[in-house]
Amino acid sequence: MSPLLKLGYLIQLVVVQTLLVFIGLAPLPLVLAAADLGAVLSFTLWRSRRRTTIDNILKAGICADERGARRMALASFRSFTTLIAESIVGRRRLTASNWAHHVEMRLSPEAEALLRDPRRGLLVASAHIGNWEVAAHAVSMLKPITVAFRPFHNPYLEKAARKRRTGENLRYVSREEPNPMRFVESLTKGEIVALMIDQHVARGHVAVQFFGRPAWTTQILAMLHLTTRAPLLLAFALRTGPLRYEVRTVGPIERARTGDREKDVLALTQALTDEIEKVARAYPEQYMWGHRRWKGFPGQ
Repeated sequence: MSPLLKLGYLIQLVVVQTLLVFIGLAPLPLVLAAADLGAVLSFTLWRSRRRTTIDNILKAGICADERGARRMALASFRSFTTLIAESIVGRRRLTASNWAHHVEMRLSPEAEALLRDPRRGLLVASAHIGNWEVAAHAVSMLKPITVAFRPFHNPYLEKAARKRRTGENLRYVSREEPNPMRFVESLTKGEIVALMIDQHVARGHVAVQFFGRPAWTTQILAMLHLTTRAPLLLAFALRTGPLRYEVRTVGPIERARTGDREKDVLALTQALTDEIEKVARAYPEQYMWGHRRWKGFPGQ
């Protein structure tokens, strides 16, 4: 690492840690006001991300015209900055004794039974909607969970972020870690393995339809389900008010096995993607539209 790059990374770390201290100590209304201001500023100044967000909303057919898509894009920016702020606040204020006052668990009987069975490993797909950080922390109150994530490029920021995000029953592991058996080991212990599946991936992927357009999606969860036979759920946390959330689940997701592994992986991944699309259609303002979801296909 060059000295200049290292200096840049350290400056980023100092800025982020300063913001974390402010968010952790300031009253919630002030934190949310600052988050809203951050959303408006980033929407105004970050032109490339704003354009991508608006284009994706139009491609998905969420809004019929540019004006409506622009309003929805700003709402999506606001949702994301609020997520960051409330995730930081939540790590300090949501505990094993009070989390149920902030998070309502709306689970099917099947999903609740799986979450409360300490012997049964469970696979959980999630998406960038609502507050996925709160969803992980809330679910970890019921069952230990390992979350696979994409690490930051800044190694100092990555180390600090992982330390803050990890809890007693919550462990974050990088997708880039070399041990391919780490998820199987977690499932064998009766834990949850969770993974966000609504972003473009360059390797280990399968092409699914998302809002009527082809999109590369990770096949890890489907492969694990077929290999281990662990139940497969979709879970997400919708924001219902200041530091208030509703965790919902879909599933278990099942598809008849055909004996053709590639076909079965595609069917399971498409089923999960279809459920994510339904949630994004129902709550588009809480979905993160700024990612280049359809990257890698002609005309996208």
